[in-house]
Amino acid sequence: MMCDNLFFKIVWVIVYGITAYLTFKGGDMMMAMYWMAGGMFAQALVDLIYHFWPKKKC
Repeated sequence: MMCDNLFFKIVWVIVYGITAYLTFKGGDMMMAMYWMAGGMFAQALVDLIYHFWPKKKC
């Protein structure tokens, strides 16, 4: 991430935690794949927005 933002780090930990839970509980692998794809897309989108955000001290 371009800017150290604790809020977004917590969001990503929660999203990937849900993905891990759905993966390892054994039942709903398709939902885990949706969470993983959505989480990765959201993280990439936030990183892109931070890249073009006006530069300031983080």
